[in-house]
Amino acid sequence: MRVKEYIERNGQTLKCELYYSLGGMNYFQGKNEARGYYYSVTPVKVSESNGFRTEQYTAFSGIKKLVLETKRKSDKGFQNAMKIVEETKLKETLIDYVLGKENS
Repeated sequence: MRVKEYIERNGQTLKCELYYSLGGMNYFQGKNEARGYYYSVTPVKVSESNGFRTEQYTAFSGIKKLVLETKRKSDKGFQNAMKIVEETKLKETLIDYVLGKENS
């Protein structure tokens, strides 16, 4: 399961996504990532041509945060993760962080 939406803020398009990750070693950061549900916000440039939709993004320009650590993927876990994102206003916090990072 994956929930993806595009938001326009301050003239930028942001891709906001809640997804499940198996976790494991992240060789870019040199550390082990937890298995579970993550929420990410990434600035993107969306364009359409000949019926195809493409996204362009710059590496390391976004942010992701572990919302709920789990042992396995499930509908109940996904619903709990969505509830946590809404209750903690995590989405707005990450959007503000990415916009601040882009403007500095």
